[in-house]
Order: sequence, then structure tokens, then C-alpha cells
Amino acid sequence: MKKYLVVIKNEFIKEFLVYRYFIISYAGGNFLELASQIIVWTAIFKNVDIVSGYHYSEMLSYIIIGWIFRFLTTNYEYEIIIAKDIKLGRLSNFIVKPIDYLKYIFAHSLGRLIVAFFVVVFQALIWIIFFHDKLSININVTTFIILCFMFVLSYIIKFFIATLIGFIGFWTTEVYGLSNAINIFIKILSGAYFPLNAISGAFSSIALFFPFAYTLFYPIQIFLGRISNFEAMKALGIMIVWAFVLWFLVLLLWEKGLKKYESAGI
Repeated sequence: MKKYLVVIKNEFIKEFLVYRYFIISYAGGNFLELASQIIVWTAIFKNVDIVSGYHYSEMLSYIIIGWIFRFLTTNYEYEIIIAKDIKLGRLSNFIVKPIDYLKYIFAHSLGRLIVAFFVVVFQALIWIIFFHDKLSININVTTFIILCFMFVLSYIIKFFIATLIGFIGFWTTEVYGLSNAINIFIKILSGAYFPLNAISGAFSSIALFFPFAYTLFYPIQIFLGRISNFEAMKALGIMIVWAFVLWFLVLLLWEKGLKKYESAGI
């Protein structure tokens, strides 16, 4: 356990000191992305009071809280890192050493998450202070606890999905294009661009068959007080099931991938 804590610490220091300009530019991009969404939805609500059951304050809260939750649970392209480790043969260093690669890469991602946490929270405070009188948030002690568990599970689920995409590198030398396509698909089905219940019921029903809606759409609904504690607990239970399913798939692909692995980069 101690060696993985060192990995977390080292990754945090490296990201904060070595890649600080990259962090600043990445944060700027995130800031502009959220700003563009706010501008678009503000224009939509200019002549109407309600859109698909959402008042302006609710939609604004959906966008801002969703943005915060999404970027605090993002794995920042770890599928690409894993695929490169396979492609360049760096994976061999872990196979011959007493360190578990899956635990290492997870610890590595946590170190990066700590940096992202400070960056996102700083930006979030700016937005919340600016729009504090227009936000609609309804949480209590129970929903806060549920949201904390959802936050952890959302991060784990996204990490497992990124890992599964990265493991495709055992069978192909390039996963970047596929990764982009899958991530766009995930954003749509998670409700990152618009509330899932803002469009046809068929689409939202299909989205609920996948784990993505539970990593973003449901947590925001809890923030807005639009679902009951029972529904929130049910969503939490579904997330737990999905976490175990994805973990099983990660282990399965890991075992099959190692049989295919040829250390091509060495």
C-alpha cells in the first residue's frame, strides 16, 4: 500500500510543478466550454420560462453542477496512457516487478485527480459566486451522503471504462480515434450536453441501460431535488452493480490481453 501512496504523491507533484502550464491551458478550455453552454442556454430561455420542464435556474444549476461533477470524476485520457504502455512495451516493467499494474495506474490517476480537484474547485467558486442568486440546489444530509458515494462510484466506473478502452491496445496499436468516439457517446448518454429527460422518453430509457447516466444525470437530479431519496438509493445500487460488472470485465480483458501481449516496444 505504501508504494502506491508514493505513486499518488509523485504524480501530484509532477502534475503541479512540471505540467502547470498544461494545467492552466486545460483549465482555460474547460472554463470556455462551460461559458459557451451557459450562453447557449441563456439564449434559449430568453423568450421562454420553461424548457422541457426546467426553469432557467434549474437548467443553469444543471449545467454548472454537472460540469463540476463531470470534471471531478474524469480520468483524463487514461485509456491513452494504458494503450501507450502496452504499445511501447512499458507494461513489461510492471510484469517483472512486484507491483500490480492496475493498482499502479489507479494510484497514478488519483494523484492527477488531486490536482484537478483544486483547479476545478477554484473555477467552480467563480461560477457559483457569480450565479449564486440564480442557482437552484436542494440537498440534505441524506442526499449529501448519497452524493458522496455516487462521486466515488462515478470515478471508479469511469476509470474502469477507460481501462477497458486502454486494454484494446493489446489487439491494436491505436485507440485514440476509438477513444474519442466512445467518450463522445458517453457524454451524450450521461447527460453532459443536455438533461436526458429533456428529450424523448425512448432516448432516456435507452440511456438508463448503460452506467453513464448514473455518473452524471442522476447526481445532478439529486442536487436539484427532482428525485426522491428512494430513487437516489436505487440509482446508487445500480452503480454498485455496474462497478462490479466493469471490474470483472477489466480482470477478464487483463488476463486475455496478457496472453496476447508481445512487449512490442522493447
